[in-house]
Amino acid sequence: MACANGKDYRGASQPPEYSVSEAEKLDSAAPGDEPQAGRTERGTPVNKRIELCFPAEMRNVFNQMDRVPDGNGNLVPFNYTDGNSISPDARNAIRGRNTWVLWGEGNETFWGWVQEQGYGLADFLILIDSRNRAARFANSGLINQPGLTAQTDPAKKILGLYIDQADGKNIQLQNNQPADDIDIGTGRMAQRVEPPSDPQHPAEAFTPGDQELYKKTLEQLPNDGADPNVYGYPTGIVGLRLFPNPDFFGNTQAAAAARDYWKKRVIDQGDDYYTDTSINADRNLIRPFRVSMSCGFCHVGPHPLAPPMDNEKPDWINLSNTIGNQYWTPVKIFSNLKKPESFLFQFLASQQWGTVDTSLVSTDHINNANTITPIFDVPARLERAMLNPPERQGAENLKVPAIEDPAAGTNPRHMPRILLDGADSIGIFGALSRVYLNIGTYSEQWKRLHNTVVGFRPQSPFSVAAAVKNSVYWRTAEKYRIPYLAAYFTYKSKVTGESVTAPMHLSDAPGGKPIIDTERGLSAKGRQIFIDNCAICHSSKQPAGFALHFSRDWIKRTDSQAGQAALWLPMDYTDWDSFLKTPAYQGYVKQIAAIAGSPSNDADPFLKDNFLSTDIRIPITLVGTNSGRAVGTNGMRGQMWDNFTSEDYKSLPAVGEVHFFNPYSGVAVDAWGNNDSYAPPGGGPGYYRPASLISLWATAPYLHNNALGVYTHDPSVNGRLKAFEDGIDKILWKKNRVPGAEHAPGDLRWDAEAFAAGDPGFIYRTTQDSWIDFPARFIRELFVGVLGDGWTSFFTTYLWYLLAAIALILAIFGRTRHAGLAISLIAIAAALLLRVSRIDTIYPFLWIAPAFGAVLALVLWFVVRRRWAGVVTFLVLSLAFVGVSITARTFLDGGFGGLKVGPIPKGTPVNLIMNINPQASSTDLADAVFAIGRGLLRIRRDGLKDEAALKAFEAEAGLALLKVSKCPDFVLDRGHWFAEHLSDDEKLQLKAFLKTL
Repeated sequence: MACANGKDYRGASQPPEYSVSEAEKLDSAAPGDEPQAGRTERGTPVNKRIELCFPAEMRNVFNQMDRVPDGNGNLVPFNYTDGNSISPDARNAIRGRNTWVLWGEGNETFWGWVQEQGYGLADFLILIDSRNRAARFANSGLINQPGLTAQTDPAKKILGLYIDQADGKNIQLQNNQPADDIDIGTGRMAQRVEPPSDPQHPAEAFTPGDQELYKKTLEQLPNDGADPNVYGYPTGIVGLRLFPNPDFFGNTQAAAAARDYWKKRVIDQGDDYYTDTSINADRNLIRPFRVSMSCGFCHVGPHPLAPPMDNEKPDWINLSNTIGNQYWTPVKIFSNLKKPESFLFQFLASQQWGTVDTSLVSTDHINNANTITPIFDVPARLERAMLNPPERQGAENLKVPAIEDPAAGTNPRHMPRILLDGADSIGIFGALSRVYLNIGTYSEQWKRLHNTVVGFRPQSPFSVAAAVKNSVYWRTAEKYRIPYLAAYFTYKSKVTGESVTAPMHLSDAPGGKPIIDTERGLSAKGRQIFIDNCAICHSSKQPAGFALHFSRDWIKRTDSQAGQAALWLPMDYTDWDSFLKTPAYQGYVKQIAAIAGSPSNDADPFLKDNFLSTDIRIPITLVGTNSGRAVGTNGMRGQMWDNFTSEDYKSLPAVGEVHFFNPYSGVAVDAWGNNDSYAPPGGGPGYYRPASLISLWATAPYLHNNALGVYTHDPSVNGRLKAFEDGIDKILWKKNRVPGAEHAPGDLRWDAEAFAAGDPGFIYRTTQDSWIDFPARFIRELFVGVLGDGWTSFFTTYLWYLLAAIALILAIFGRTRHAGLAISLIAIAAALLLRVSRIDTIYPFLWIAPAFGAVLALVLWFVVRRRWAGVVTFLVLSLAFVGVSITARTFLDGGFGGLKVGPIPKGTPVNLIMNINPQASSTDLADAVFAIGRGLLRIRRDGLKDEAALKAFEAEAGLALLKVSKCPDFVLDRGHWFAEHLSDDEKLQLKAFLKTL
């Protein structure tokens, strides 16, 4: 089995053999991924490879990252040594860090597809434009890779592209990576041997179609020392790697045509590719490179304890793998081909800095971006997981190994609840595996299971068994890469006893200790307030037997609970203050206070190895925050990530009525800003796990969507503290949640109040008139994705040609009265459409059409008796039906230009449109579509602008769209009001304590 570097291996795990009954469960049409199939999706031959063809980088090449305090006021590299040696566990942890930063698990296949077939939304080759290196962080929060520099000379472009180059100054990775991997189980080096040849199944190898061009291109690409056969080449952005595209460089006629087309459309056009959407949104344009995405793309961020002096020029010492990039900007990354006048741009802009919608591609039809969460104190989190109740696993879940309960077949399993809604519930191993799937691994199968990006087609579950059988990348991850990552996050230094995921305290940051010392008195009092009020959700250290249960009959259940650790909590936030006064809770406070004890000097044993979260799911009705993320459905039974959620998750009860603000009801809001409610389904949705409060000073803004608190785009200590001060003030004081001059874009309450009148919180509203737009060459793909090939062909071709054929037959055999009947049926259909859609309320003159049809029908019935009139009528109808088909197919093929629906007026809540539920009733969905049409027609008819346009649109479409909304909860910064009962002094004390975490 030949690897890309020409070396051969034997001994890797091969696709397992399944029993007949199990094989029957597999999707028999599931394709192999590129290394298993030996060809791309376009059919270009590539080298077949096995697991050992993707060895993990073994050197500690990122030892300057993740610096930790040494106790003497210095930050030092994390210590992986035990004296003078490095243990196998430490070596695996190093491989894990390298994997985190470099490894995309073959997802360049998917992101290459996005560049070419992704509806003209994003192009990573434009994102990595080297001319933007000096402002990448400022513009989009992207992290420049140290050791590279901008290349802005047009004469030095690589195939027409501006790509960063190595600067020749910083130390790069050495180019001596061994080609073998170490077996995670035995710790021994796998042996390289020649496999037996198989003349009956010879493998086609990748062969460049233009050897000179291919060689020259590789020589021009920057090289940072990582094995390009495994990790590709650096793009200049941490977490994005560049791979030559076989469909461009291959030795096929299609690849040769792709090279010619690229030269004509890109190289010969100067720099137009970067700005001209007719070029970069051309679905026939095959790129010379595909871009791979590693976990580090989202998670590597400026180190809070060692922030860079220049955000555009960080060194490795200024970067952390675990903090999460709070400055990452979704709209600039995933819609970089769009401009603000596109509604799709507005949709991505509604996702706040430092967040990502993990269901963006495998859409669940809820705009539910969540924070790129820091990864803190994983060992403490696992300890809490072993104390929380385990969860029952299904047969598919058990195919994924477990770190927490490693014995094969253990069921139920202990596990942390990983995603913010607690959906990933088969263990850390499964969560890490699913993340790679979600960012494009084995996309050859993944794309078949849903309508990528657009949705509006039922999902199918991603089968773990199918991935094991058909994906070399999956098997590589399962045998090597995921265990390496687990080792990285759980390894504790033999010298210090600390994990690389240890808390980052303000006291260890530049200038932080004097701040902590000044507030030490307040903080000591705040510690007790935290124990009395917050520890029930935000401490992993709890009394023995601790558990939380939730019920609307909580009062009856708490009567006999005083002093017990297992508590019954209310389901609704309005009952929280009453719950705090119960004997049951007071008994709990005594127990947790005994565990917390008293700190001595600078040490607080209660905070040591405390994950500062219980990881127990809390009903959204109690948390009271925006419910968008909580009610996501991708983990439900039968949905995309079914195999990665436990049976207990899929059996969670419905939480009941969720209160929200309805801007169109006309009903006054209550004390919490709500005036309506909706009921999410059971079977998983409706819960959040409490966020860890570790390093809270460094991670503002807050809530699950980063919507509460000022965004500074400043990773310095002062910048983080400014965000902390504002965010915590708004967490602790509900009265402070008011619009201000530093409001987030889309919150129009401050500088465009007329568009957001009455909003009780931050609703992202479009910042200007916008259009739902798709480039011409993607229109057919858009309809086929929703309707399928068959129905698309039926509605655009077969139906109309069938009607045309019937009309021709009637022209021969029919009579004039039959023509009258046909015309009357068409007139009735037109009249029904006008009435059902109520478009006639906008343009009453449209009734002329059915009225004319009715008159013509009467004439054909009662006045004209000559047969030729019927013949002419049916011939005209036949030609008309053919004309409709030609028009429809011309539209689908982009003959009339791009699809552009609008204008969606400025001030429209983005989620009013983005949360449309395809599973709503057909009648309600049709009414919603017609309502959008009426709103847009009213705007155009009356030439409405600004507030008048918004009012007209919402008057027509507001309630109709809310009726079909999967989540009508639009206020992003509401909820978590658990400190309202505290006095101002107590809040100040608590705030000082939270700053020390």
